[in-house]
Amino acid sequence: MSIPSAPWSSWLPNVPSGSDFVLRNAHVPACCVHGAGDLAIDHDGLSFVDIEIRTGKVSSVTPASSSSSISSSTLPQVDVDGGMVFPTFVDLHTHIDKGHTCERSRNQSGSLAGADDSCAKDERHWTKEDVYTRMEFSLKCAYAHGTSAIRTHLMSNATQGALVWPVFKELREKWKGRIELQGVALTILRFFRDETEAAKLADLVKKNGGILGAAVSCTDRGGYADDVYTTCLDDMDALLDTVFRLAKERDLDLDFHVDENGNEASKGLLHIARASARNAFTGRVVCGHCCSLAAQSPGELHKICLEAKKANITVVSLPIVNQWLQNRDVRGISTPTRRGVTTMKELDDAGVSVCLASDNTRDQFYGYGDLDMLEIFGQGCKIGHLDRPISHWPLSVTSRPANVMGLGDAHGRVVVGGVANLVVFRGRRYSEILSRPQHDRLVLRDGRPLPCGVPDYRELDDMCANGMVGSGGVKRGRGGA
Repeated sequence: MSIPSAPWSSWLPNVPSGSDFVLRNAHVPACCVHGAGDLAIDHDGLSFVDIEIRTGKVSSVTPASSSSSISSSTLPQVDVDGGMVFPTFVDLHTHIDKGHTCERSRNQSGSLAGADDSCAKDERHWTKEDVYTRMEFSLKCAYAHGTSAIRTHLMSNATQGALVWPVFKELREKWKGRIELQGVALTILRFFRDETEAAKLADLVKKNGGILGAAVSCTDRGGYADDVYTTCLDDMDALLDTVFRLAKERDLDLDFHVDENGNEASKGLLHIARASARNAFTGRVVCGHCCSLAAQSPGELHKICLEAKKANITVVSLPIVNQWLQNRDVRGISTPTRRGVTTMKELDDAGVSVCLASDNTRDQFYGYGDLDMLEIFGQGCKIGHLDRPISHWPLSVTSRPANVMGLGDAHGRVVVGGVANLVVFRGRRYSEILSRPQHDRLVLRDGRPLPCGVPDYRELDDMCANGMVGSGGVKRGRGGA
């Protein structure tokens, strides 16, 4: 029995509703396949295969149209006609607690400073219902697009932290088995001067099974003495030692916002790498953004990359959001001249694990986005020139983030004997799937097709009552944005 109402049914009309069938004639990134033996690999790093699924697990991956038993299988056959198959995606860096607030609290300048200011103003709208509804809407979007694990940073000041963490914990349990959800405490480095309050936050994170975080050298003036919030030049190293000590005492992993600017003076990643070594830290460390690496001299860049590798730091690039925010003229007159993204190739060449992630979606830091990791992967490849060939870069949105999140084979891998969590695209080559939005993709979870598409934005209309212009252009309260 097929599911005729699903978007993918127009090109895959015979997909069974059960979890036993064969995907025939699929192109799969060879770097994502494990346990299949030798497969031929083309110039784009793709293998042309048949994937047999039994009881919701991948039972075999063999060359397409081979004479093996798979071709004569009695299972239903679904010919994807060369369509590409990825494992489900893993989104390592998001902010779903802020999501879908861009209309009610606008960032008028589009700058990083403007985002900080308008985000702070939006706090007056935050209630449990508001946060819960927006966060779950984001999870629905990601799930429909084929993401099976998300790490979100959570505003963790006294007021918002008390509100957000319980909502996060409730949603994590509700969505378990569909999306594995992790939370990171987001605060500024200066916060750790008050070690009593910092310890309370670390205890809260531990209680909720979260990750400790901080923003380091992460303003437009990052790296300079006048950034008293995230650079804290006189005591940066001491504050980082406090962060690492609190995490080490509680067996917590760390996830930092770092160097979100284009300043050569901003070297938060270097300080974090050295703090990790100085504190003999053995937990996982993630550093997001790292934009200022692009402003370093070749020699300095090489040194920082080697230090990051030595400290086993994972770097996550947020290419779409950073390109939108960085080097923006707040007057709206001048065109930006810098890309605003980190040096992904150089980090990768140094052996640093590099990932791509969504970052913000429809909030003050980026007014667009839908937590579609295919969009993130495609734009990352284009912005960072990761093509020619794309080769191993699918790992940046699959197994690499899964590894640093401590997830098993159920996420980010096509594993023979493992669960069949797959995304099937109509596009047959990268030039096809990265050119059209692939809205008719087939998402398989435990081998079963998802019938649902993305949620309608109108589900958020009740959140418009807090003084914004609704999606239909109707003013729904006082003080429209």
